[in-house]
Amino acid sequence: MSNLDNLVQKILDDAKYQADMIMEESKKVNEEIINAKVKEANERKAKILERAATEASLLKERVISNAELQVRNEKLKAKQEVVERVFSLAKERLKNIDEEKYISYLKNTLKGLNLKGTETLIVPEKMKAKVKALELGLKVSDKETIDSGFLLKDEGVLLNHTFDALVDFLREELEVDVAMSLFKELE
Repeated sequence: MSNLDNLVQKILDDAKYQADMIMEESKKVNEEIINAKVKEANERKAKILERAATEASLLKERVISNAELQVRNEKLKAKQEVVERVFSLAKERLKNIDEEKYISYLKNTLKGLNLKGTETLIVPEKMKAKVKALELGLKVSDKETIDSGFLLKDEGVLLNHTFDALVDFLREELEVDVAMSLFKELE
């Protein structure tokens, strides 16, 4: 029986050895699979973090850009309001021009016009008496008045030389110069 026991023992030892080898191989395969999955997970994690960092950077840039744009728009709006105020003040000052300057403006402007003498002159109420006394060869309207400057009316034609119209006409041309003059120190 001892040969049989030896044979059985040898079969058991071989079986145990093969089982150990299979277990060893299984462990290696498991470790390789786990390591591969960990590596894959780490790579995905790195890609996700990289994408998140890129998106965060883009979002940050977009927020900063939008904030800068908003600040620029607010500054532009404030500058436009100041320029608007300057033109409004200019109109207001021209409405309150003194008689001497008004008469000088009226005479110089009328000299440059080709008048027939049939025109009616419409002037501010406070200047009517002074303009009538000048005897310019034009009828001064008693019924109609304006705030500033003057109007010439003749046979359905109206020449507008009011200060408001003059400022509005020259505004586009002057706006850039006014803005540069006002804001040159801020730049």
